[in-house]
Amino acid sequence: MGVFNKVAATFQESRQFIKRSLEEYIMFSSEAKQLTLTKKMVLLLCQQAETRVEQLKSLEPHSEEGLIATIEYNNIQVKLHFTPEKITLNKDCIEGELRLLKPPEFETESIVYRYLIAGWTRFLGGKLPNGTLPKEVRIENNKVYYTLPRTQLQLLDSLFHTLENGSSLIINLQQGNLTIETSVALSWNNFKLQNLLQLLNLK
Repeated sequence: MGVFNKVAATFQESRQFIKRSLEEYIMFSSEAKQLTLTKKMVLLLCQQAETRVEQLKSLEPHSEEGLIATIEYNNIQVKLHFTPEKITLNKDCIEGELRLLKPPEFETESIVYRYLIAGWTRFLGGKLPNGTLPKEVRIENNKVYYTLPRTQLQLLDSLFHTLENGSSLIINLQQGNLTIETSVALSWNNFKLQNLLQLLNLK
């Protein structure tokens, strides 16, 4: 066997090993143009988010649909039950869309804050006043729209770097499994497997 053939065989074996390591985290159906991040993968991503976002106290899949996030800010805890619905991939940023499954729940030990929260819920109907959110985030009824730099979401880059700019991903999160529908069929060859291993700390 020539040197080139040996290198090619080693490379192929390496890809097969990586693929086997990732199969319990990622499944896909080329025919349906669907990719599924298993509950194990979703839990791992939730744990990573908890360690990276200071105000995020917990993030976990709901038993039926979506995610439950607990955020703490100025001694107020906010519980959000939401589900991701859509992501659009642009050249420098991604545009995302979430749907709130329940109105936000607030908890605090401060009596002053309790009165403020009660007043906010009663007089504003739980709607956030203009200017209180970052310019990258807006809320309309039960929908949350956000924009993030594409460089912040390495997972999307590792999975969907071959998709054209402007491509949309339709997302459904049921019982901890996150299913993503794409406009084109994907295979293991489309993914940056090495990047995925590093991202998941499997290496």
